[in-house]
Amino acid sequence: MSPLGDDTATRTAKVLSLPTRAAILSTLLKTGPKTVKEIADAFAIHPNVARAHLDLMVEAGFLSTETRRRTKGRPAKVYFTWEGEAAALAEAGVDVDLEDHRNEASDELEIEIRLLDRMLGDATAQLERIRDLINQTKADRQGGS
Repeated sequence: MSPLGDDTATRTAKVLSLPTRAAILSTLLKTGPKTVKEIADAFAIHPNVARAHLDLMVEAGFLSTETRRRTKGRPAKVYFTWEGEAAALAEAGVDVDLEDHRNEASDELEIEIRLLDRMLGDATAQLERIRDLINQTKADRQGGS
């Protein structure tokens, strides 16, 4: 059993606890890959703040990253969700029903349902861990009496 506070439920809660992170995730679901600078500009926050939010979402499994070459300068690190990546996959020649993905990603209620479903699943797992700890503590007390 993993210690409380060091699990998916805690990371999910941490990611979605701030409205800015939830808004960034929603934006990436709708628009596709973005760089730190693009996110920082869109939300009027410092790039270091945007990077911290994005890296936390990567660690929690909400986002992925990749490095993309540009015509000039250094390659850019972009952050994306697989759902928001449909347009890029289609451009790369992967057979994707782009219209379905656009409709799905632009449907705010569907996005909220997916986020809440993940939170509920993670919270349920956390609740089970707490119940197990309580039962173990009770058993230890009864065995030691």
